[in-house]
Amino acid sequence: MFAYTIRRILGAIPLILLVLVITFTILHIAPGDPVFLFIQGGAGTTLEYVEQVRARLGLDKPLGEQLVVFIANVFRGDLGFSHFYQRPVFEIVAERIPITLSLVILSTLFAAMAGIILGVFAARRPYSLIDRTNTVIAVCGYSIPQFWLGQLLIIVFAVHLHILPTGGVPIRALGDVTLLDWVRHFILPVLSLGFIQLALVARVTRASMLEILGMDYVTSARAKGIGERTVLFKHALRNAVLPVLTVISVNFAFQFAGAMIIETVFSWPGLGRMMFESVFRRDYPVLMGLLVVTSAGVIVINLLTDLMYAYLDPRIVYE
Repeated sequence: MFAYTIRRILGAIPLILLVLVITFTILHIAPGDPVFLFIQGGAGTTLEYVEQVRARLGLDKPLGEQLVVFIANVFRGDLGFSHFYQRPVFEIVAERIPITLSLVILSTLFAAMAGIILGVFAARRPYSLIDRTNTVIAVCGYSIPQFWLGQLLIIVFAVHLHILPTGGVPIRALGDVTLLDWVRHFILPVLSLGFIQLALVARVTRASMLEILGMDYVTSARAKGIGERTVLFKHALRNAVLPVLTVISVNFAFQFAGAMIIETVFSWPGLGRMMFESVFRRDYPVLMGLLVVTSAGVIVINLLTDLMYAYLDPRIVYE
């Protein structure tokens, strides 16, 4: 297992390099000049000043040279210096990682727990009311855009019912922030971000459980008089959870992309909103720093998922 882990880590290096090259090239050939955005349109400035700013930002060099310098800095742990924030990118990203991670982790946990429970009981009684409810949730989850669901929840629970805040996080003195404050601010973003994953987890769990419940060892367990709850959650679910785990881990990576939309809707000061704003500011160092962090995070999550497979199913052996 240790050798397999090392090979996976070493194999991730070319993948990260490829991601860096592609994204760096796309960002720099996209329309828009960050220099003129940096000097706010360039009104009343001379050409000499524009060139000085371009040199200060490192944009006066050929694109290939800029790419080599950036990759070399990344492997030294230097993600660059933000044009807009005038601070090192590593510091800015480190400040916002906990905010986005808390949102993504909570939405994933909500979707995983609710989806698995719903899928198990839907498979236990096919074509029953709970199974049809599962189908409705799946259709709605696939069909409703996250940003529209978020705005709908704001209109209902914040504007009309006045029971939840419209967004943001409780930015106050640490001693003044209560657990209830955090919970109330998390509810709507977590529901909006986790709903589509809940629908997917529920459907995959149902399909996997239906296959497992039809096997002989489940029939044998029931014939021995083992309780139905034990059969479902101890015998059947453990063998049915592998494809569900794959779905959860893959969608955990996509949650970061969804977080960009949800954080914008709910004014959530995380990585997603910062990426959205940095696109319009053409703040290349921040965008590239965010891509490096998210790419490394996706690779780590996929590796942990493979290792979890071996824990859940002893028959899986990595060589």
